[in-house]
Amino acid sequence: MKDNEGVIAVYLAAGKSRRMGVNKLALPWGQKTVGNSALEKAVNSKLDYTIVVTREEDTLNWIDGTLFGSPLRERWKALRCHDADKGQAHSLQCGLRAAMEKEPKGIMILLADQPLLPVEIINDLVKRYLKEYQENKNVPFIAASFQGIPRPPIIFSPKVVPDLLKLEGDEGARQLFKKEKLTGILVNYENGWDFFDVDTKDEYEWLKGCGRE
Repeated sequence: MKDNEGVIAVYLAAGKSRRMGVNKLALPWGQKTVGNSALEKAVNSKLDYTIVVTREEDTLNWIDGTLFGSPLRERWKALRCHDADKGQAHSLQCGLRAAMEKEPKGIMILLADQPLLPVEIINDLVKRYLKEYQENKNVPFIAASFQGIPRPPIIFSPKVVPDLLKLEGDEGARQLFKKEKLTGILVNYENGWDFFDVDTKDEYEWLKGCGRE
């Protein structure tokens, strides 16, 4: 890990791709794949480490070979979640338990189907969270937002993890904002396309033609 930092990412890559009909993470985009994009940015960001939560049968064929070579290989690991079929909450919890073993200052939740997410947003959130951590260790979360609505990525304090471990089925981390009424910090970003997620064939076709990689 790098000195003076302590945010670990849980990279959620265990979805069933029901609406796409095929593994959307392995779909080609530019010279690489949809799922590789945000992972590559995470591994090259100010995050200390990234835990990639996958389904048990995932061959990781969607991850570019450069991420398996030194020094990048030391910055992430794949974690196969036995309970991925039970819903996103279970995949999230697999990653959270692994992240907590490293005693991080914060845990960022990243989605593998957000290929347009810029590394600058990841770094900005990490920087802001660590500043808040040093000044006030009670901040429950810092989340990206667009037009006042929280969007992944979100950095949670380890103190919030017990609540995250109570989520069920397909409940995502954003359910906590509704259930627990957590008071955290929203960081507004101007470009909503940065948070674009690929769920359908039409969205994938748009992605291929958007001119960004």
